[in-house]
Amino acid sequence: MFGTIVLGIGSLFFIGTGLNAFATPAKFAARLGLTLPGADGVNEIRAQYGGFFLIAGLFVGVALLGRLPREWGLVVMAVSFGGLIAGRLVSLALDRSFPAYGPTIRALFIVDSCGFLASLAVLTHAV
Repeated sequence: MFGTIVLGIGSLFFIGTGLNAFATPAKFAARLGLTLPGADGVNEIRAQYGGFFLIAGLFVGVALLGRLPREWGLVVMAVSFGGLIAGRLVSLALDRSFPAYGPTIRALFIVDSCGFLASLAVLTHAV
């Protein structure tokens, strides 16, 4: 049951993030503390956040529905969230700038940690 919840939340989070980045790239970037100078920036938000997160979410969703092994969806989640939290922690160690982070970035430390640990917990229990 926990695995189903983890896959469901992961899929919804990824799909929601992807759709949001596709629909409103400038607003999406602003919540992350970024400004988009032009078409290149819009394209990168749509590619890096829209495309990547949407496909990851659909892949996890397909695994949740049993059309792919559930473990595959959990691996996608563990790699995605693990890479995100690793990058955040390295940045934090190098910059020591947590007080300067906005509320979205601070929240993503928690989201990425929880997503990584939950998917890893289910994955290691399932194998």
